[in-house]
Amino acid sequence: MVRKWLVAPLLAASLLMAPITDAASSAYFKYSMEGGGQSTNSALIKNGITYVPAYLLESAGLQATWDQAHQKVQFIGWKKKVGIRVGSSKGVLDGVIVDLGGTPFIYEEQLYVPARFVVGSLGGTTVGWDAAHRVYTAQGLKSFNSASAVYGGDDYTIDKKTGNLYVTAPSGEPRLLAKLGSELYDMVQFDFKKTPKGLIYLTITDIYGEPHINNTWYTLILKDGMVIRQDSVKYWMRYGDNVKMYGNHLVLTDGKTLRLIEDGTGKVTSSIDMAKLGGVAENYLVEGMDDDYLLIRPNQKGLLMLIERKTGRQTLLYQKLLDTKQQEYAETNDIPFYGDNLKFIKRDGDALLFSNEYVRDGKIYKYLLTGK
Repeated sequence: MVRKWLVAPLLAASLLMAPITDAASSAYFKYSMEGGGQSTNSALIKNGITYVPAYLLESAGLQATWDQAHQKVQFIGWKKKVGIRVGSSKGVLDGVIVDLGGTPFIYEEQLYVPARFVVGSLGGTTVGWDAAHRVYTAQGLKSFNSASAVYGGDDYTIDKKTGNLYVTAPSGEPRLLAKLGSELYDMVQFDFKKTPKGLIYLTITDIYGEPHINNTWYTLILKDGMVIRQDSVKYWMRYGDNVKMYGNHLVLTDGKTLRLIEDGTGKVTSSIDMAKLGGVAENYLVEGMDDDYLLIRPNQKGLLMLIERKTGRQTLLYQKLLDTKQQEYAETNDIPFYGDNLKFIKRDGDALLFSNEYVRDGKIYKYLLTGK
C-alpha cells in the first residue's frame, strides 16, 4: 500500500538516500489489534533493527500531515500524537521527545519507522523475533480512530471505538457529551442545525461495511451545551433522509417509534408507533410529516406509505401515482434497494408533490390529501 501524501515530497529524498536504504533486507511484521484481528505486513531489517511502513500508524486511525520543508510527518488521532522526522533518531510521542530506537528512512517511496516504536506508540507489546523466518511479532495494538467537526467554535469528537462523543471548547479540556451506544466504523458525518428557539439538532451518520450497505443514524438534541434527547436507528441498504423538524416540533426516531419534541423546551409532546401504523415490524424512514399526515418507508420492503394521522389509514403511494409498468418495477426492484423511488418534494396546499427518481423524467406526481 502506497500513501500518496508521502510520494511526491519524499521521492527526491528517497533518491538521495538510496545508498543507505539499499542495505535493508526484507522481513515480516505480524501483529494483533486490541479486541482481536491479526495482520501480517512487510518489514525491513537495517543495522539489526526491524522497520515497518509508517502508514501502519494511519491504519490505527491516526491522520498524517507532511511538512515538506522540514522533512517530517505528524500523525494525530484521538488522544494520540506522533511526530517523526526523516533521518532523525528522535521523535515526539504525545508531546514528549523520545528515542525512536532507530532512524526513519525512505525506501520505495515509503517512510519506514522502527517497529518497536510503532508498537509502543500504539500501546502494544513486542512478543518476539523469529530469526529463522524473519518475523517480528507484536500484540495488543490499540486503535485511535476518531471523527471530528467544529460547530459554534467548539470541537466535537467521537471516539469511534467506544462511541463516546466529546466536546472541547476553545482552550478547554474535552468533556464527555454523550454515549452513542455502539462502535462507529467508517464514513462518519456530522450535521448541526439550530432550531428557531435555540436548540441544536445534531445528526451523526455512519455508513460502513462492504460495499457500505449499513447506515446508522445517531440523533441528539442539545440545550445549553447538554444533551436533553437522544435516539439512534440503523438501516440496511437504505440511504434516505429522516425529517428533522416540522412546525414547532423536532422529530426523533429509533426506526419504530417516532417522538415529537417541543422546540425550546425539549418536552416530548407525543409518540407514534410506526410499526403499528405501517403493519411491518421493521425500521422505518420518516420522509415527510405534518399535523394531518405522515410519510414513512419500511427499510426492507421500501414502499412509501402515506398515513393519515387522524384515522391511521394507510395508502401505498406507488399504487396511486405510478403506471402499471412502474408499479411492477416498484414491487420487484432490488437495485440499489427494494421498493419504489418516489421522493417527496413538498406540500402545496392539500397536495403532496413527488418525483420518481427511477425515471427522472421531470414529471411531478401529485397526491391530493382531500381527494384520496
